[in-house]
Amino acid sequence: MVTCPACRADDVELASFDSLMALRSDIALYTLTCPHCATRISALLPIPPELREEVMFAAIELGAGMGAHEGTS
Repeated sequence: MVTCPACRADDVELASFDSLMALRSDIALYTLTCPHCATRISALLPIPPELREEVMFAAIELGAGMGAHEGTS
C-alpha cells in the first residue's frame, strides 16, 4: 500500500502501478494513480515478492539484465 500525498488516502495498491522502472533486482520506481483524487504518485520502493517473478520475466524479455553482472568483477 502507498499513501497519496495529495488526499492522504492510504489504500493505494502498489500492484495497481501504471509503470515500474526496476533500478535493481529488489528496488523499483513506481508510478501510480490515486483512485480517489487521480493524483499521479511516484515512489521508490522495494519490489514485493509477489511481483518479483513478473519483473524478472519482463527484464529477460527486454534484455535488461536485472543484476546479471552483480557479483562479477
